[in-house]
Amino acid sequence: MNVLRIKAIPVLLLGLTLGVQSAVRAADEPSAEAGLGAALRTDFLDAAYLPGLERVVVAGLHGMVGLVEVGADAARIEVIEGAPKEDFTALARASDASVLLGSSTGRVYLFDGKAFTELAALSEYNEPVMDIAVDGNNIWVVGARGLIARSTDGKTFENIVIENVLMPPVKMPGAEPADWYFGVSNLDADSVEFTATVDGEPAVAEEHYIMYPDEGFVQIQQQLDMDPAPTVSFRFSPGPPFRAGDVSWNVVLAGAGKVTIAGEFGMLLQSEDNGASWLRRDIEIVPREPEPAYWLAGDQKGDLIWLAGAAGVTQKSLDGGVTWIDNPSPGREGIFGITLESDVPVISGAVGLIGRLEGDEWKLADRTSLNLLSWLRSPVVLPDGSILVMGGRSSAIRYKDGAFQRVPVSF
Repeated sequence: MNVLRIKAIPVLLLGLTLGVQSAVRAADEPSAEAGLGAALRTDFLDAAYLPGLERVVVAGLHGMVGLVEVGADAARIEVIEGAPKEDFTALARASDASVLLGSSTGRVYLFDGKAFTELAALSEYNEPVMDIAVDGNNIWVVGARGLIARSTDGKTFENIVIENVLMPPVKMPGAEPADWYFGVSNLDADSVEFTATVDGEPAVAEEHYIMYPDEGFVQIQQQLDMDPAPTVSFRFSPGPPFRAGDVSWNVVLAGAGKVTIAGEFGMLLQSEDNGASWLRRDIEIVPREPEPAYWLAGDQKGDLIWLAGAAGVTQKSLDGGVTWIDNPSPGREGIFGITLESDVPVISGAVGLIGRLEGDEWKLADRTSLNLLSWLRSPVVLPDGSILVMGGRSSAIRYKDGAFQRVPVSF
C-alpha cells in the first residue's frame, strides 16, 4: 500500500499559525488575495447540499458561511450575515434545511438556514473539530487531541474518552526472529494473549520472545512454528507510545448501526454500541517499524465505506468496515475530500487534485487547463447528478457529463 510515514508530516493537520489546524491549509501556499475581506470569500473548507434550501451551504475561515446557487456556467454565493467569527473546519447536513458547523476552537453550531445557534464547546484545549457525522438522532463529532463527542438530541453532547480498544485475535504473518510491530502502542500488558509454539511446545516468554507493550511490538528471539501460526490479541489505548489518547481523529462515519473513526497513526476503530466499546480494524503486523496511512477523509453508503488520506492512500470496505481492500492510488498528493456518487468515489485534495474512479483507474482533471493552483475539498453531489468541488482561492470545479469544468464564483 502506498503510505506516508507519520514522522514526515507533523504539520499536515496541526501546524497552522491561524489555529485552523486543518490539512487543507497545510498543503498549499497562502491565498494570493490580500486582506481580511478577501479571506472571507476565498477559502472554502467544507460544503453540503440542502434540498430544503435548494442551495449548497459552504463554510470557511473568518466566519464565512454562504449559500451557493449553481448555474449552468457560474456560481453565486450569498454570504450569511451574523455568523460567529470562527474559522469553520467541518460541516455536516443535519436536515434538509440545516447544517452543523464545527470550528477551529472545538465548538459546534447549528445553522437552520436563517440563524446560528451555538450548541457546545467540546474541546478543553480549543482544538479543532475535524469531522461531523449525522445518523438519525445520533450526532458524532471528532477532532484533534482525541476529541470525540456524541449527541442524541442535537442539544447536549457527551465527550467520549477511548481508553480501552480491543484488537481481536489475529494470526502473525511470520514467525522468524525479528521485531514484529502491531501498528498500535500503549498495550495493556495484562491483556496480551500471545500464543505460539516452538517444535510443538508452548513458546516461553523472555526466552523465545519478548513483548514490549508500551512501544507495541514483540521481539521474536527464536524461530517459532508456523503450523499453527502464532496468534496475538490485546487491549490498548490509542495514541503514540507513552501518549495515550493524543490522536487527531479526522474522519467519523455513522451508519448501519456502527460508528467508524479514523485519523493519525493509521488508527481505524469501530463501535457497535454507541461508543461504549471499540474494536480495532484493518490490522497489519509487520517485521519493521510500521508506516501507517494517515486518514484524512471518508464516506459511507450502507456497508460500502471508503477512506482516503495522505500520499494518495485509499482503502475500501464492502462489509461495513470489518475487512479492508487497498485501492489504486491517484498519485502522491494528499486526498482531503471523498464522496461516493452512485458507489463511485470522487476525490479532491492538494494542489488541485480532483478525480473520479473509472473501473480500476482514476480519471483526473487536467489542472493546467483548469488553472488549478490551490487545494480542493468536499465534493458535493448536486440534484442533476453533477458534482461541485470547492476549495482555496475561490476555486470551484464542476464534474458533469464526463468533463471537469471551472466554475467562476461571484458574491
